[in-house]
Amino acid sequence: MLKKMTFDFLKGLKKNNSKEWFDKNRDDYREVYENFEGFTQDLIDSISKFDPSIASSHLLAKDCIPRLNRDLRFSKDKSPYKTYLYAFISSGGRKSGNAVYYVMLDPDKCCFGAGSFQPDPDKLKKLRQEIDYNFEEWIKIAENSTLKTAFPDGIIAQESLQKVPNGFDASSPAAAFLKMKSFFVRQYYADSFFLKEDNFDGIIKRLKTCVELNKFVNRV
Repeated sequence: MLKKMTFDFLKGLKKNNSKEWFDKNRDDYREVYENFEGFTQDLIDSISKFDPSIASSHLLAKDCIPRLNRDLRFSKDKSPYKTYLYAFISSGGRKSGNAVYYVMLDPDKCCFGAGSFQPDPDKLKKLRQEIDYNFEEWIKIAENSTLKTAFPDGIIAQESLQKVPNGFDASSPAAAFLKMKSFFVRQYYADSFFLKEDNFDGIIKRLKTCVELNKFVNRV
């Protein structure tokens, strides 16, 4: 399971986001990364037991964890590092554009979930069409009681349009979903939740409720 030092390191990085501080604490980072890498591999191995698409992808944790360094080319914020760790577990790899199972360690804002985050325009259009054409199937997934128990907010989006996009009927029963720019579930937990080994099975149990959501997303 995760170690307290992982959270302590991230808190320290948030207060001291500089190369100088990072270099001084590089040995701690190596231990933190190994801890998170092991946790992520445990997630992959457990998810593979109920999602064949993950099992057949033969994923390694290191390929699911983005670099800590930030891309500063187009950012006004020149802080060199992300102050959180996250993993995207996806069939075909985290850059495939497929639905993901994910976990994010951001002290005081830790969460996990699944679904599709900001798909590219072509994928988003196809997803909206699939939801519109097969809304009865989609709403069964969205309103599934087991999913809603695990993720009470249901399927959400980081951003949504004000109006139904062009090419879709504004009166469609799927209108609320057609406005969305992403389709995922998420649940926040206290940092302490991730420090208790007994809670790992609970994470897996909740992620298992997302299989049909990810399967629907991945067919377009």
